[in-house]
Amino acid sequence: MDPEETPEQTAVREALEETGHQVGSVEHVATFEPMIGTVRSPHHVFVGRDAEPVADPTEFDEGVYEWVPLAEVRGLISKGRIQSSGTLIALLHILAS
Repeated sequence: MDPEETPEQTAVREALEETGHQVGSVEHVATFEPMIGTVRSPHHVFVGRDAEPVADPTEFDEGVYEWVPLAEVRGLISKGRIQSSGTLIALLHILAS
Protein backbone atom coordinates (compact mmCIF):
# COMPACT_ATOMS: atom_id res chain seq x y z
CA MET A 1 0.00 0.00 0.00
CA ASP A 2 1.14 3.48 -0.74
CA PRO A 3 0.96 5.72 2.36
CA GLU A 4 -1.97 7.81 1.10
CA GLU A 5 -4.06 4.83 -0.06
CA THR A 6 -6.74 2.78 1.64
CA PRO A 7 -6.56 -0.99 1.24
CA GLU A 8 -9.50 -0.80 -1.21
CA GLN A 9 -7.73 1.79 -3.38
CA THR A 10 -4.59 -0.33 -3.38
CA ALA A 11 -6.52 -3.41 -4.51
CA VAL A 12 -8.04 -1.52 -7.45
CA ARG A 13 -4.68 0.00 -8.45
CA GLU A 14 -2.83 -3.31 -8.18
CA ALA A 15 -5.44 -5.10 -10.27
CA LEU A 16 -4.95 -2.53 -13.04
CA GLU A 17 -1.15 -2.62 -12.85
CA GLU A 18 -0.86 -6.40 -12.76
CA THR A 19 -3.68 -7.44 -15.10
CA GLY A 20 -4.66 -4.39 -17.15
CA HIS A 21 -8.23 -4.69 -15.87
CA GLN A 22 -10.19 -1.89 -14.21
CA VAL A 23 -12.19 -3.36 -11.34
CA GLY A 24 -15.76 -2.13 -10.97
CA SER A 25 -16.03 -2.99 -7.28
CA VAL A 26 -14.07 -4.76 -4.58
CA GLU A 27 -15.30 -6.91 -1.73
CA HIS A 28 -13.17 -7.17 1.41
CA VAL A 29 -12.74 -10.86 2.26
CA ALA A 30 -10.24 -10.85 5.11
CA THR A 31 -7.25 -9.18 6.67
CA PHE A 32 -4.75 -11.67 8.03
CA GLU A 33 -1.22 -11.94 9.38
CA PRO A 34 0.71 -14.65 7.49
CA MET A 35 3.56 -14.87 10.01
CA ILE A 36 2.14 -14.00 13.44
CA GLY A 37 4.85 -13.81 16.06
CA THR A 38 7.60 -13.29 13.50
CA VAL A 39 6.67 -10.29 11.35
CA ARG A 40 3.91 -7.70 11.62
CA SER A 41 2.55 -7.60 8.08
CA PRO A 42 -1.21 -7.36 7.65
CA HIS A 43 -2.42 -8.69 4.29
CA HIS A 44 -5.74 -7.36 3.01
CA VAL A 45 -7.59 -9.71 0.66
CA PHE A 46 -10.22 -8.42 -1.76
CA VAL A 47 -12.25 -9.99 -4.52
CA GLY A 48 -12.65 -7.74 -7.55
CA ARG A 49 -15.87 -7.79 -9.52
CA ASP A 50 -17.00 -6.44 -12.91
CA ALA A 51 -13.44 -6.18 -14.25
CA GLU A 52 -12.97 -4.70 -17.72
CA PRO A 53 -9.75 -4.87 -19.77
CA VAL A 54 -8.58 -1.27 -20.30
CA ALA A 55 -4.80 -1.44 -20.71
CA ASP A 56 -1.80 -3.70 -20.89
CA PRO A 57 -0.36 -4.78 -17.54
CA THR A 58 2.54 -2.65 -16.30
CA GLU A 59 3.85 -4.87 -13.47
CA PHE A 60 5.71 -8.03 -14.43
CA ASP A 61 7.91 -8.74 -11.41
CA GLU A 62 5.37 -9.90 -8.82
CA GLY A 63 4.34 -13.26 -10.27
CA VAL A 64 2.79 -15.04 -13.19
CA TYR A 65 -0.93 -14.52 -13.78
CA GLU A 66 -3.28 -16.47 -15.96
CA TRP A 67 -7.04 -16.26 -16.45
CA VAL A 68 -8.63 -19.65 -15.80
CA PRO A 69 -12.26 -20.78 -15.57
CA LEU A 70 -13.57 -20.94 -12.01
CA ALA A 71 -14.40 -24.61 -12.60
CA GLU A 72 -10.63 -25.34 -12.78
CA VAL A 73 -9.72 -23.65 -9.49
CA ARG A 74 -10.32 -26.65 -7.19
CA GLY A 75 -8.00 -28.79 -9.31
CA LEU A 76 -5.29 -26.12 -9.38
CA ILE A 77 -5.45 -25.83 -5.59
CA SER A 78 -5.33 -29.63 -5.18
CA LYS A 79 -2.26 -29.84 -7.43
CA GLY A 80 -0.46 -27.10 -5.46
CA ARG A 81 -0.43 -24.75 -8.44
CA ILE A 82 -1.75 -21.82 -6.35
CA GLN A 83 0.65 -21.06 -3.52
CA SER A 84 -0.07 -17.46 -2.52
CA SER A 85 -1.93 -17.51 0.80
CA GLY A 86 -3.91 -14.37 -0.09
CA THR A 87 -4.94 -15.82 -3.43
CA LEU A 88 -6.00 -19.05 -1.76
CA ILE A 89 -8.12 -17.16 0.78
CA ALA A 90 -9.86 -15.19 -1.98
CA LEU A 91 -10.48 -18.23 -4.17
CA LEU A 92 -11.74 -20.40 -1.30
CA HIS A 93 -14.08 -17.54 -0.33
CA ILE A 94 -15.48 -17.42 -3.88
CA LEU A 95 -15.86 -21.21 -4.05
CA ALA A 96 -17.68 -21.25 -0.70
CA SER A 97 -20.14 -18.49 -1.59
